[in-house]
Amino acid sequence: MLLCVYGLRAGLAGLVAILAGCLVTDYAGAQEFRPHPDSFLRTANHTLPELSPEGRYLAIVDYGSEASAGGDLVIYDLDSPQRQTISRTDLTGYNVHYLIWANEQRLLVIVETVGYVEFRGQRVHVPVFRTLSFDPYDTSRPVVLFQNERQNVFRNVNNAFWSSVADLLEHDPAHVLIPAFRGNNLDLWRVNVFTGDATSVERGNDNTRYWFTGPTGEAVMRVDVYSQGRRYTAFTRAPGERSWQRTANYLTNELAEAPPEFAFAGHGDDAGSIFVFGRPEGEDTVGIYPFNLANSAFGTLLGGALDFDITQSIIDSRTRRLLGYVRTNRQHDVEIFDADLAAVYADIVREFPDESLIIPDGFRGTRMLFYVSGPDEPGAMYLYDSRTHEMMHLRSLRPSLANQRLAEVEIVEYTARDGTGLFAYLTLPQGGAQANTPLLVLPHGGPEARDVYGFDLLAQFFANSGYTVLQPNFRGSAGFGRRFAEAGYGQWGGVMQTDIEDALAHVVENGRANPDRVCIGGFSYGGYAALMGGALTPGLYQCVFAAAPVTDLESFVRHWQREDDAAGEYWEMSIGHPRRDRERLAAMSPTELADRYTMPVFLAHGGEDEIVPMEQSEMMAAALAEAGVAHDFAIYDRADHSFSRRLDMRSVLSLTRQLLDRTIGPDRGRYDNVFSESPPQNAPLAGAADAGPGPK
Repeated sequence: MLLCVYGLRAGLAGLVAILAGCLVTDYAGAQEFRPHPDSFLRTANHTLPELSPEGRYLAIVDYGSEASAGGDLVIYDLDSPQRQTISRTDLTGYNVHYLIWANEQRLLVIVETVGYVEFRGQRVHVPVFRTLSFDPYDTSRPVVLFQNERQNVFRNVNNAFWSSVADLLEHDPAHVLIPAFRGNNLDLWRVNVFTGDATSVERGNDNTRYWFTGPTGEAVMRVDVYSQGRRYTAFTRAPGERSWQRTANYLTNELAEAPPEFAFAGHGDDAGSIFVFGRPEGEDTVGIYPFNLANSAFGTLLGGALDFDITQSIIDSRTRRLLGYVRTNRQHDVEIFDADLAAVYADIVREFPDESLIIPDGFRGTRMLFYVSGPDEPGAMYLYDSRTHEMMHLRSLRPSLANQRLAEVEIVEYTARDGTGLFAYLTLPQGGAQANTPLLVLPHGGPEARDVYGFDLLAQFFANSGYTVLQPNFRGSAGFGRRFAEAGYGQWGGVMQTDIEDALAHVVENGRANPDRVCIGGFSYGGYAALMGGALTPGLYQCVFAAAPVTDLESFVRHWQREDDAAGEYWEMSIGHPRRDRERLAAMSPTELADRYTMPVFLAHGGEDEIVPMEQSEMMAAALAEAGVAHDFAIYDRADHSFSRRLDMRSVLSLTRQLLDRTIGPDRGRYDNVFSESPPQNAPLAGAADAGPGPK
């Protein structure tokens, strides 16, 4: 066996403890206490609790420490006095990815461990995913799924990093449907959760990546992915049919977070239909539609016409039934379709602040899990019992912030210079945004992404460090329909940039910031926008930071033309053609404008960035050096495009805050060189104790 899971010890314990948080104080010049970046970056282990189908049992992973892999799998009998623990299983050393109950007698636990796979006749040791099936009362003898398919599936290198459950088969509690690779093809398998035996029921191909089923467990939709994950093709078929119909084709891209053009959104009202989340041809916004599988026809948009996209569907995680959806304009609005759930949901919502986003799951008996987030709520999971009306907090996503007062977020309406109505989010430091408050302009990445009225790690970190944070949803952003997104095509450095400038002008004119104490920064496209802001309007900003930025438009588009046709096609539409639009691309490339910077510039880039080549920042640093601009370039050898390793992001946040402090914050005017590693003589640096490590 790849994974030895026998002899796991059992014991007793309570629910998850919530960790203490950080101390944040009002901003008044230099702060005595500043939040450490880890207070915002540290997350609880991400395994979410799971209710059994009848709501009797609650499974949760109790982690002994933040740094530990795995922990104790604890199962509670919620119907027993004092919610008795019926089993505790030591999974230390296994990263537990998620839990799901196959039935009332079997809990599936998906873990990551180290094992080996067969690759070209050799045993290769790699991290591997395995699905374990536990008896909740006797966890000493778990069953490992797919063991009977050792050579074809169990030791297949493609399955080392693949694990999901497509259908829990409510009508057949002994089995579940799970996609798994046989060779290079992703098939759909019927797996016995008591024995682990698996039988292939649907054949995929080497491009198949997702399977979706109807209410009877029959596959009705699959998605194939081409061009290194950038071109998607959805196939559908009616129940009882053998052949698949090509239904939708759409592109994705590396920087966009735009909603998909066609995605499964739940079972339909009958076996011959599904709900899809997407945008039919000719429509401007993304919505949820019934979709007839027999004639591949869209039905009537749920909820009526919108001027903005529906953000997500709310699906019962067991039955795959559509429960409702979230639509997001300035704030989130949740629509619940299920009448029983809607009544309970209304009671739950009243217990939380108005700005909270509450996402429910389906009922398990009388109990239900739901997730809460909001501008000052980083995320928490709750258990609700409709019989007793009891509500129990189970887990916080960021325990260090669970008991802290976070920054208030305002919605700011403004008008662009051409008369277009836009809005931005303004995150306020403690004490509010006053005429002398320093301000950070923080444009989002993408550009086909958007900022939302919810917890934003960057905005909250800098606001709790004493800075007002401005986040405009400029033209080119996702979420407001295709016309709004495409208004940014060919406008890198153009209208997207002036929309940001107009948001800043509005805030300053209304006495919410000091125009002499403003910096601009961002990640990815936000880094590009920050660099262009510093070059095109140097009088507005006292510093610039740009992490993983695009800096030379022509070379960036050419890079993706060489790497992938689909990605190159998107970037030609979004940015421009490197030959036909060469002059415009040069005029809107920060590398060509280095001599315009009058403020210090901080660049950061990761050596493992597969989205924006590090060459982009290297060219920018060279241009700044030639122009004699004060700058710093931090290279993080192991960082990816998102700086997903906490060590890397901790350093970026610490160095960026240091730059803000020395240019517009409490330490401004005290450094001839704001990138100096040493504090000025006889002047200790405020907050030096939590500055964090430099780049690695």
